[in-house]
Amino acid sequence: MEITKNSIVELTKIRDLKASFDKSMKILESHIAESITNKDKLESIQKDLKEANEKFLEAEKCLEDLKVDLENPSVK
Repeated sequence: MEITKNSIVELTKIRDLKASFDKSMKILESHIAESITNKDKLESIQKDLKEANEKFLEAEKCLEDLKVDLENPSVK
């Protein structure tokens, strides 16, 4: 009788441990998926910022050229 009770208790502990492990694995999988999504978003933002910076530098160069043209008008 004692062996059966101990077996049932141990089996219950094992089931609880498995349930806890499964729950932890689901949380881990969720965090990994979220990290991958965040990485993709960061890469996209980084690309957008690079493009915006290139456009800003181009606009800045155009403004400098315009400033030079305005400071040194040439008669045509």
